[in-house]
Amino acid sequence: MSQDRQTPVPAVAIIGVGPRGLTVLERLVALAAKRFAGTTETALSIHLIDPYPPGAGIVWRTDQPESLLMNTTIAEQTVFPDSSCTFLGPDEAPAGPSMAEWYLDNGGTEPLHSTFPSRSLYGRYLRDAYRRIRASAPDFVEIIEHPTKAESVIDLPTMDLPQSAAEGSRATVPEQLVRCQNGTTIVASAVVLAVGHIPSAQPEERARLAAFAELGGGLYLPQGLPAETPVTEVAPGERVIVRGMGLNYFDLQTLFTHERGGRFEPESGGRLRYVPSGDEPRLALGSRRGIPYRSKPICREHPRRDWPLRYFTKDNIALLAGLENLDGERRAGARFNDQLWPLILADLRLAYYHTLSQVRPEAFTDDPGQLREAIGEAVSRHLTRRTWQETHPQQAGDAGASEAGAAATARAGDGAAATTRAGDGAGAAGTAGAASTSSVSRSAGAATTEEASRQGRVTREAFAWSEIEEALVPDPADRMSLHTLLNPLEGELFTSREPGEPGSLHEWMLDFLRTDLRSSLAGPTGSPEKALFTVLWQSRLLLKDLIVAGHIDRVSIDMEILGWFEGFVSGICDGPPPQRIAELIALAEAGIVSFIGPDMRIEENRDAHGFPAEAQRPRPEIFTVTSAQAAGAITGSVVIDAASPTNSVSRAADVLLYGMLERGQLTPARLTLDDGREKFLNGLALTPRPYRTIDVEGNVHPRRFALSIQLSSKQWGLAIAANPGTNAATLNDSHAAAEAILDLL
Repeated sequence: MSQDRQTPVPAVAIIGVGPRGLTVLERLVALAAKRFAGTTETALSIHLIDPYPPGAGIVWRTDQPESLLMNTTIAEQTVFPDSSCTFLGPDEAPAGPSMAEWYLDNGGTEPLHSTFPSRSLYGRYLRDAYRRIRASAPDFVEIIEHPTKAESVIDLPTMDLPQSAAEGSRATVPEQLVRCQNGTTIVASAVVLAVGHIPSAQPEERARLAAFAELGGGLYLPQGLPAETPVTEVAPGERVIVRGMGLNYFDLQTLFTHERGGRFEPESGGRLRYVPSGDEPRLALGSRRGIPYRSKPICREHPRRDWPLRYFTKDNIALLAGLENLDGERRAGARFNDQLWPLILADLRLAYYHTLSQVRPEAFTDDPGQLREAIGEAVSRHLTRRTWQETHPQQAGDAGASEAGAAATARAGDGAAATTRAGDGAGAAGTAGAASTSSVSRSAGAATTEEASRQGRVTREAFAWSEIEEALVPDPADRMSLHTLLNPLEGELFTSREPGEPGSLHEWMLDFLRTDLRSSLAGPTGSPEKALFTVLWQSRLLLKDLIVAGHIDRVSIDMEILGWFEGFVSGICDGPPPQRIAELIALAEAGIVSFIGPDMRIEENRDAHGFPAEAQRPRPEIFTVTSAQAAGAITGSVVIDAASPTNSVSRAADVLLYGMLERGQLTPARLTLDDGREKFLNGLALTPRPYRTIDVEGNVHPRRFALSIQLSSKQWGLAIAANPGTNAATLNDSHAAAEAILDLL
């Protein structure tokens, strides 16, 4: 590096170099190569701060077991911009391959759209991507790795620098000092926070369980990354109470079986038989709903494919908002429950009944086309007859003064697709969707009507739809019921948990899991329930784009999309591959797994206190777990919280973020609700893209950016990586941040 420059070499610090940080690096290198072309001296230093290898980070470490799988297919990952990215010029070629291209180039033979790769394989792709990016960097871009943690970021006093018109230097540069755990200090002109998953402070109830386990000789393992969970501390034969039946659980299931020498042997019909090694613990599974997420209908016979949405489209949303299109400066300001959900519901009904007519035509008493006509007519009324004021009469007077008032001219309607029948809703709200006509706030007839309306809980039955549906599909078991699909255990009571006994939760769960597996293996075209997967998957992708573009009212995002729809979509779309459900069935049949039931409650069994020596096993069964819907109780010596961490910045236990929040350098995002109350959100307060940070006083930091999970106040459903061929928001985020950084230097 030359020592006779008038100004120091500008430096950028990227804190966290998993997939998000890696895409920022790629954009910085690519843009700097063009911007500083012809330079002979070092023009930019990029510091990468992460205790784990750049690219893979902690989550996608290449040394984790090959049996741990991703929840997306090989074809769904990339870190390099492609021709779909609007920020690339027409003659610009991608700087590197997607994961699918990389996989094939390295001799991979599995089908790209139906193979769920190992996490370590994805980590190897990320590591290779990092090597490519580093190798592509011109000599005047210096990349420096710091295998350590960043502990603080401090603003230094502004430095007065000599101004050179030739070099375009700025008169002042407010530098930032990054202090690292290993003693390294870095002076940076810009800092990017891409820290991803961070430790979270334990809620009081979980802290109590941990303390009780320590005192009583049991074991409590808190929420965290399954690959980092110390499962070796769990002894063979110990009863483990697992709270949470989502993706983290299936990783734990794999670590306790595949990785302990157990074998799953194939049988007919996609079923498996488990051959124990003898080193497995006994697992008791429970959660709020008592069931795992539905498995993805993706397998070799049914690769994932896009589903064209007919009603939930940008054109229809623009029509609702009274806009020519969604590409102009005006924003739709749409409300989810009242305006968007009816369109999604119409697409769901269309897909469900179309598939039902193909696989079970005998379910209909007459031409199924009558349902399609009813759905289309209802959507037509929805698009032409309902206004935003009608759905929010209590706010109509001042709608124009608020951000949501941008939707004051939006058109909506009543009708079949605009409502859900009682029991046909989903999520925590119980029912979801819009009420017909302006009586949305009147139908409950109780003091809490307005509150319920605001949260999308009140619906009125669309009688025309109900009459047509019930006449054409007389058996209720054949009709689409989203609520039953998501909460099949609601109202069920079990007198036993034991295999083979009448009224047994165990037998009900096995029947439920076998049915779900059969449906997944039949695929979206062979199962009406799995046809909903493709609609919800595409609907979520469109919603993500609408949120990033600012077309959905912020209160509606928080209270409605995050309030109930997110959990509903996750229950249908975010489950494991069918293979994992087949393995769970085999484990239950082998006696390794038992089931607790919904709304599980863990209590301390103080009569079982013991203080065994370290070598003594098993531990005393100091925990008792029950469910109000199943008789009896289960005791265990170990509790594992398998639910995903909340990733709320307010609960950050990470030294860096916690310190920056305490000093007021960062602050959680706030939302003003319809009634004037303020609510803290899980993500950071940030500007719109390129996502500069905002401090507790409301000041924007011009040289500090945040990406990754802490973007949740601006985006929804942050993916681990960009999807190829989609003009991915994550790549646009990184491009915008890199451009803004280079403009500062």
